[in-house]
Amino acid sequence: MRSKYELKAHKELELEGLLVDYKARPFRVPKGYQVDYFGLFDLITLDKIGQLRCIAIKGHGGVPKTLRDAITQTKLNGGITKEIWSYRHKGRELIVKKEIIE
Repeated sequence: MRSKYELKAHKELELEGLLVDYKARPFRVPKGYQVDYFGLFDLITLDKIGQLRCIAIKGHGGVPKTLRDAITQTKLNGGITKEIWSYRHKGRELIVKKEIIE
């Protein structure tokens, strides 16, 4: 099942005119099945000029250092963007922090 933050990000990206794909998760995850793209990213987007973005979505639990390090160390060619979007609540307001990882 997809998280509410992943669904929110998906809708936002589609409103920007991007094609958005996510990896379907089976009800019962078989052993060895990667739930995310490359075990890192929740969403992949494609714009009209062919620019790809790989986005990891995290909720109020924050971004684990191991995930950030793994994304940083992953080399993607051709100008593909690696991003981490983290959501947290500030009172009743939902704040999203969008980071581009080099």
